[in-house]
Amino acid sequence: MKAPRRLDSALDSVLDRLGLAQAVERHGVFREWEERLGPEIARAAHPHRVDGDTLIVRVTTSAWLNELSLRQGELLRRLNAGRSRSRIQRLVFRLDPEAKG
Repeated sequence: MKAPRRLDSALDSVLDRLGLAQAVERHGVFREWEERLGPEIARAAHPHRVDGDTLIVRVTTSAWLNELSLRQGELLRRLNAGRSRSRIQRLVFRLDPEAKG
């Protein structure tokens, strides 16, 4: 009989075998967004979807779209800090059609 394993360890093992570990880690950006980029950016922009290694970000105004585009390198460094399996390689900013402002 095998010794008990921690659930997180077993889950990591299953995700690795299924080839999903990178995708799951990459999607962590959704829950970490405000913590990594701060409340000001989180109010102005939010991750919309991950497409491969590209993160599509919806932005409230064209001014913020321009600002964040210019800071893409910095934002990528902050989003990828400590990531071991996969990294976001590119950010694509789009105006949020549902934004009020």
